[in-house]
Amino acid sequence: MDTTTPRTTPRTARLTAALDRIGEVFGGMTASPDETGCTFCYAPEDIALLRQPDVPLPEDLLRSFFHEVPDHFDDHAAVLRRLLPQFTRWLADGSEAGSLGYGPCGLGRTRWPETWPRLQADAVREFIDAWWDDLLSAGPDARYDIDDAFSYAACMGGTITPLLERWSRDPLGGPADRALASACAHWDTDLLEDDYGLSVFLWWQWFDRPEPVAEFQTWLVEHAPARLRAGGADEDLITRIGLLALPYDARWADPHWESAAATN
Repeated sequence: MDTTTPRTTPRTARLTAALDRIGEVFGGMTASPDETGCTFCYAPEDIALLRQPDVPLPEDLLRSFFHEVPDHFDDHAAVLRRLLPQFTRWLADGSEAGSLGYGPCGLGRTRWPETWPRLQADAVREFIDAWWDDLLSAGPDARYDIDDAFSYAACMGGTITPLLERWSRDPLGGPADRALASACAHWDTDLLEDDYGLSVFLWWQWFDRPEPVAEFQTWLVEHAPARLRAGGADEDLITRIGLLALPYDARWADPHWESAAATN
């Protein structure tokens, strides 16, 4: 599980600009004036904070609201828009008190790319891409484990295409390759088993579209071996990732397994 600590290094200029844009677009917003929330889970004074613009929420309440299931609110999308300025800054900077945790991100449940005004949707997309760019720039020193962050960014945005494009642009041997080696070491068993729900897309909430399994497998087969080698991964892991190019049964019939380490 990832750990989260306060940021000790400067944000990238892109992330700073994306956070400022989120603040400009969503600042001053509130939940619906009639929002009552789930009175079983939340006190009336907690819900009342959502009806007030720009009032900071306690961190535990902020994170709980942002990851809550939609039926706990009268207008779930309005609640998410109210929370975005504070939540994105928390996500960017980290905290001693929390981590990404293991729960679905509420943002993916709103279908924001199709249902929110274009100005809002563009600001959200830029934040996700800028946050991911910031994390890859830090590599293994990022505030979140990169495998958890990839899952979370995919859940927020509903697509992995821009995430993979950014990974592909990093120079060979750079921080992003070391991060990829760390992530694939967590993913490889589920990747080979085609069981992505256990790790890679842990928080997928886009119920109107399938997990982008084929896209991810294709990218890994094309880009991962060279990047894993440049990132210092062991040859056994590089070989296992390369087996994704084969049909499922052929992966497990490959001669690699006859000479692989017993711990595999």
